[in-house]
Amino acid sequence: MRARKTALFTALGCAAALGLAAPAAAADAPTISAPASRQGYGTITLTGTAAPNATVELYESAYKFNDFYPSPDYSNGGYVTTKATSSGAWSINRLLDSGFRFYVKADGAESRRISVAMGIVPSMTLTAANGTVNVNVSANPAQPNLRVHIQRNSSGTWTDVAEGYTSDPTAIYGTTLTGQGAGTQNYRAVIDADPVNNLLKGQTETIAINVGNGTGSSGGETPTTPTTPTTPTTPTTPSVKAGAVQFTKIQYNSPGTDTRSNTSLNNEWVRLTNKTGATINLKGWTVRDAAGTVYTFRTDHKLGAGKYLYVHTGKGTNGKPDSKHRYWGRTNYVWNNGGDTAYLRTPSGKSIDSCKWGKGSGVTYC
Repeated sequence: MRARKTALFTALGCAAALGLAAPAAAADAPTISAPASRQGYGTITLTGTAAPNATVELYESAYKFNDFYPSPDYSNGGYVTTKATSSGAWSINRLLDSGFRFYVKADGAESRRISVAMGIVPSMTLTAANGTVNVNVSANPAQPNLRVHIQRNSSGTWTDVAEGYTSDPTAIYGTTLTGQGAGTQNYRAVIDADPVNNLLKGQTETIAINVGNGTGSSGGETPTTPTTPTTPTTPTTPSVKAGAVQFTKIQYNSPGTDTRSNTSLNNEWVRLTNKTGATINLKGWTVRDAAGTVYTFRTDHKLGAGKYLYVHTGKGTNGKPDSKHRYWGRTNYVWNNGGDTAYLRTPSGKSIDSCKWGKGSGVTYC
């Protein structure tokens, strides 16, 4: 070990004597920090240091996919950057819809990677009559397949009376509880943590409701409203509902010879159709496969009512040969011929549609 150190110092000394630059010190790399977590969908502030007046570029990835890419600027187009101050400080506000990972680049150097978790904020509504309680639970962020527990308090002890999962794509869990007795009962909803997406366990406040007399002859319906505050959301297209835009055809097995040519790659595509009566701007929306390969609409694409477009896997010019065609820019195939799932989400992470297939003819109409 001593011999290796001596050799290293000798080499550095020689470099200095010859006027060569020594390797950049770790202190020259930019730094990044952020809150460990935030509650529900919303904004965090990333801060750090870099060389004075340097341009700082933000890179990000959904925690689950770990596929870093330049952070899209959904408001102004392009990518998210900022300038360090003359003292080297910088800050960036970024909207989160799930657990995320980040790092920054400045002057060609990279910061360390960090992750930010998101606490799940569930919201629950109840209606009751004659010993039967109807329950609806929604999750913030709007993630499907989260495990939900409906619990009732009896003599100070919370007990599960129902459980299930938030649905895909609406991220809502609903159930009906029967045989709930009479009088006032106390309920809460608990949603388990989701380590894959770096989501933290959440629960509602206790909601008390008169479930009636349990005989079926009286009691009426007693509606309740959730008391748990929820974080306001500002998605690009706030009125868009699940199913508004749908996968209507996917050619997952490119016809012809199995080559990696651009022509062959562009014969692999998905078709998206606007099923509503209004134009929808897809800017910021994403298409991804089950493995987490992501295509992002980085610029405006106003999809008219009833209109459709194709997203081709290979390289090309968006809008060519006409406005119905966009290009992923990949150099290899995305969709698995033996079975895969396509997902469509808004910039806020809201699931709009999905299409799943197994081994088949090479084409699915979802």
